[in-house]
Amino acid sequence: MTAFAAVGRLLRRCVAIVGWAVAGLVVGIALAAVGPYAIGARSFTVLSGSMEPTIHTGDVVVVRSIAPVEARIGDVVTFRDPQDNRRLVTHRLRKVHIVDGTAAMVTKGDANNTTERWSVSASGRIGRVQYRIPYIGRVFSFVRGRGGGFLVLLLPVVLLGIYEVIRLWRPERHEGIKGKPRMPIDNCAE
Repeated sequence: MTAFAAVGRLLRRCVAIVGWAVAGLVVGIALAAVGPYAIGARSFTVLSGSMEPTIHTGDVVVVRSIAPVEARIGDVVTFRDPQDNRRLVTHRLRKVHIVDGTAAMVTKGDANNTTERWSVSASGRIGRVQYRIPYIGRVFSFVRGRGGGFLVLLLPVVLLGIYEVIRLWRPERHEGIKGKPRMPIDNCAE
């Protein structure tokens, strides 16, 4: 075996190891972000810096639904914005007061100067942040964007095409065990 062949072989092994590592990382992140749905949790991309330095813009938070009476001061909770019911807000819980079947909450973003006062039925649901996945929300936002979805569909097709071209153009190797040439079947002694 020549030195060139040995370097090529080493390079192929390195590329394979890096490829498997990247694939494992992608699968692990996908499971961490999407897997919670299987146990009743949800994941959200953080769009503002109101919880910095605890949670950064572009992080994904995984939230499990709880009853308001289960929430504790210091929990990071996700709730409907009192000013815009279509928006979700994730802030730290400062006060909880339950009166006549209503949970009155006071929350504040770690980076904010003001608090939010809101209420929810004591039998209602809010979210408690279980964990965060740094920066992955930026990837999710890109994929949901204009060119991102197309790229996600196009990338596997291009990679498969490159693989097939390489496979077709690579010369066949007729090596047996330990680099010795294989004997054709019709030349074998009986």
